Amino acid sequence: MSTDAYTGGAVDRAAEDVREGDADATLAVAVRSYAAFAVHVRFDDGMTEEVLPVLWSVIAAAERETYPAQLEEFVSRHQDQLLRLYAQYGPQAAIAQHGRCELFAHPVSLIALERLSSVRTRHALAARWNGELPDRWLNDLCEPWGVPEVL
Repeated sequence: MSTDAYTGGAVDRAAEDVREGDADATLAVAVRSYAAFAVHVRFDDGMTEEVLPVLWSVIAAAERETYPAQLEEFVSRHQDQLLRLYAQYGPQAAIAQHGRCELFAHPVSLIALERLSSVRTRHALAARWNGELPDRWLNDLCEPWGVPEVL
């Protein structure tokens, strides 16, 4: 984790919240929704454990209780686009065989895409991500989602 007092502290607090189960409902929505886009794919729980605290840290405390419903609505509203996206970049896609677009192979990618959809949350996500996780994990989501690279 980052040693930056502002960023690291927020991510560390979010990691503790995740360990305490505060993000369980959100993760359940992501896993359930992801199954529609990447059927019969096993994903690495280690990456989920690394990425989820960073994502959780950019979901405002006041928003966290209702965020699972917000994520479901996002997935429903963008279902056709997400189907095409995961077919082209997901774990069964040719590009995945070359070690690119790794985050598309994980349910938390849906949370990341939702956060990338708003300029406000996109910049907050980039600030928290920077130095915590590999830049390419987030940047590999940006172009396919139609937003500029953030890191």
